[in-house]
Amino acid sequence: MNILLIDYDLGEMPGHNVRRVNLDAAGIVPVQRLLEDSSSEGGIFRPDVVIQMEHIGRRIFLSGLAELGCPKIFWAVDSHLNLFWQRWYGRLFDVVLTPHKSLFAAMPGEWRLRDVRSLAIPGSARQWRPHGARSHAASFVGRIDQNRLQRFRFAQLLEQRHGVVPCILSFQDMLALYDDTRTLPNESICREFNFRIMEGASCGCCVLTEDIGEDLAVNFEPGSEVLTYKHALELDDLLSFLAVRPAIAEKIGKAAQQRVLKSHLHEHRTARLMGMLPSLAAQTMDHSTAERVFALACIQWARSNPAYEKHLPALGALLEHLPPHPDVQAMRLRLLMESGQLEHARSLLVMILKADDSSSRPNDGERSFDLHTACAVAALRLGELPLFLTCFEQQWHLCPDLPVPRDLFEACIAWADLLAGTGRICQPGFHFDRTRHCPETAFEMAQMAQQFITGDESARQWVQKIAQCTDKTPFYSLALDYKAQISLDAPEDWRSSLAYATACLNTFLLDDGLAEASHAYELARSAGREDAFAVAVDPLLRRRLI
Repeated sequence: MNILLIDYDLGEMPGHNVRRVNLDAAGIVPVQRLLEDSSSEGGIFRPDVVIQMEHIGRRIFLSGLAELGCPKIFWAVDSHLNLFWQRWYGRLFDVVLTPHKSLFAAMPGEWRLRDVRSLAIPGSARQWRPHGARSHAASFVGRIDQNRLQRFRFAQLLEQRHGVVPCILSFQDMLALYDDTRTLPNESICREFNFRIMEGASCGCCVLTEDIGEDLAVNFEPGSEVLTYKHALELDDLLSFLAVRPAIAEKIGKAAQQRVLKSHLHEHRTARLMGMLPSLAAQTMDHSTAERVFALACIQWARSNPAYEKHLPALGALLEHLPPHPDVQAMRLRLLMESGQLEHARSLLVMILKADDSSSRPNDGERSFDLHTACAVAALRLGELPLFLTCFEQQWHLCPDLPVPRDLFEACIAWADLLAGTGRICQPGFHFDRTRHCPETAFEMAQMAQQFITGDESARQWVQKIAQCTDKTPFYSLALDYKAQISLDAPEDWRSSLAYATACLNTFLLDDGLAEASHAYELARSAGREDAFAVAVDPLLRRRLI
């Protein structure tokens, strides 16, 4: 079998002809260029399968994939930061492999890919060291700064309460430290299965990580091979417990390392990849569709890039030669709005809304909804409530109980509800700027609504709505300020106080969370709602308070 490997090495593969390519520069790379091989017949390497691994430091977009009649596999290892463009790029492949399958599954139906399978990055075979010979009770290696407040607070909790000083080390020095560590507390950006879990398990640490569900369970057995926590209080209790029960930490750490040796080494990943090939058939994608999907993937990535504005002319050119399609029209409208070409955007908006095209009618399902979202956002940015209402009327059937918006603020909130109702909650990794970007999700739409606040009542409604949106995302740190404001607005409401306490604990503010939870309990007692409080509060917190 002829195998083209891009930014990954499957090691020795007897019986197969393997062409390994490590790309040094980011950007668009024609896949045909990678097939040029003077040693092959006709000077061209003819692959039976293409496997591309996402490169964390460089964004590589392979063009011309549809011209290859063989199966294609994309291994997306950083989906928690890149799902917003991978939902497009992944369509060019027959299978997408990822440690974060749950993030792909949480996307709305229209955004989902055909075949997504769980596959975490491999671990490494390390020599077992008994925990009695390890000098560190707990360690954490990772970058700490104020740009990531949740990790900053996590690090503060570790240092102040458990004497763990976070550090930054080279990869090999990090593994050496983990070999000398009994317990490894973990924190992730998006409550995802991250590299640290596999690295700690490889070294036989007892890993404490967030309760991230199935993405963890397919790799390690929670409770016996890894321990999970829901919030700061549980993390704090587990660290204290394991410090005086080292035998338990050792048992779990050894089980984790044995699981790595049994299931998660490089050779296991190679076997998994090769095992799926016999049943993998190449999809057929016409040239026009492939061009459209590729252009949208590149543009979607660029929209979240700091250098976005510099590349706007080139991005617009990617769309110019594409035939009409709702996704192309939607992206073209976003680019016009985001580049400040408001009159051109207005003309396109009017043209789309007037077009008698079945692709823009409600009976076309979700495909029309993304186009109407772009139109609705453009109308709001242009201050054109009547044009917004035209979009609203065509999608009102999705949520018929919504009242007709009377102003731009209500319009933003109403469309955020429509987005949430279709499962478009957030885009992990997308750096949304509410003053520039056109929203595509409920969370982004709620953020944009802030600019249309007109008074105290709309300000209160906005805080309520943005808090509701953040509750549905994995970004717990974003909810903190909004829950605090809601609690301040309702000082006698124990439920609001308890919600704020929970937000504190979810973001590693242990002392603040316990103090606010105690306050909520006193409010509930004063209101005669002690029983309701006991039902609503987290069980671990309930035992601490009651």
